[in-house]
Amino acid sequence: MKMRTSFSKLKKDLTVGQFLALRELKRNNPWSTALIIFVMSLTFFNMVLMGGILIGLADGMMNSFKTYYSSDILIKPVSQNTSISQASMLDSVIKSLPSYKALSKRYTVAAILENESKVKIKDTEIGQRVSGTLVGINPGEEDAVTGLSSQLISGEFLSDYDAEGIIVGKSLLAEYSKGSSTESRLEGVKIGSRLKLMIGKTETDVSVKGIIDTGNSTVDSRIFILESTMRALTNNQSLNVNEIAILLNQGSDNKEAQGYIVDNFSYSTDVIVETAEETLPKAISDMKKTFSILGNIVGVISLIVGAITIFIVIFVNAITRRKYIGIMKGIGISARAIEISYVIQSLFYALSGILFSSLIIIWFLAPWFDLHPLKFPVTEGKLAITTNGLIIRGLILTVTAFISGYVPAWMVTKQNTLDAILGR
Repeated sequence: MKMRTSFSKLKKDLTVGQFLALRELKRNNPWSTALIIFVMSLTFFNMVLMGGILIGLADGMMNSFKTYYSSDILIKPVSQNTSISQASMLDSVIKSLPSYKALSKRYTVAAILENESKVKIKDTEIGQRVSGTLVGINPGEEDAVTGLSSQLISGEFLSDYDAEGIIVGKSLLAEYSKGSSTESRLEGVKIGSRLKLMIGKTETDVSVKGIIDTGNSTVDSRIFILESTMRALTNNQSLNVNEIAILLNQGSDNKEAQGYIVDNFSYSTDVIVETAEETLPKAISDMKKTFSILGNIVGVISLIVGAITIFIVIFVNAITRRKYIGIMKGIGISARAIEISYVIQSLFYALSGILFSSLIIIWFLAPWFDLHPLKFPVTEGKLAITTNGLIIRGLILTVTAFISGYVPAWMVTKQNTLDAILGR
């Protein structure tokens, strides 16, 4: 019986509180209401966007590393070997994979590019030089796996007949990248420029066919050349390669593919078979964690700002209407009903801001960032926001608004009714 009475009182207080809240919202200045909702929208934007942009930046670095360098699976020789032995046998194992789609075999070696067109004060001076990794590729295979041709910012991709052509990563050229004063960059290089390529004591003249920008520092510091030219320059008579990047069918499990290769390749102890996630430098993984923490810090600060905003609005509203609140209590309206009315007002502001921000993010910002990624010096960044993330942050802001609306209302309603009416 007592429980039914308590429930009945609570139901009555909720009804009265809802009536008072709606009445108060209707009487408020619409511009003031719009301004408060706008502040709550900005609060939710900050909670979501900053973290989304920072994490999106880290995701962009991770995706570029996978897309343009390692693909789904990357195979390299163990540290004591210079190349992958039994590459032909490994090639057969890879192509027998149920999830296999394409592969690219790469020959790699340290090399130096020299720009001899640099103005020399003395005849004994050497041209401007930069060091990088020379990668011999089959253009069709490499493009099928990494899509490098789509990342050209100037020129054309290699064809099977470009014996003297090279593709240069933007990080090696001064006009396309900004490095520190200690990092060497070739100046004045453009499409068609003739450069000297040096591999140990071997030298040859090459022509710049294209320049790429993948947003991945490893790939953008490489020089790509035909594998036939590369093997001739290094006097490589074997088919043993230095890297094999494997692209799997969409939705395939790269862990299963990794296990299949290790189990079926007789010389698996001579190679390192890594998934795309395992090839990521630890710095990138740590960067994602750091950005996530920074995003959470910005979100907490925004949450505090939003909580203070609602607290001030409700507190000022309650203080200026203290006499009115005293009269309501005097005619029999419970303090709980009055507190509920102010809580409903604060929830209205918060939920309106959350809904407004969410619609803009889902319908406008997220699609816009997908089509127009943010261009950072290190990579492209998209908006890393999930539905679950929006819901969780929305719930946090709602709970904060509830508390921020209840506390000032409770502080005012707990005052003596007669003192409130008399303004004492």
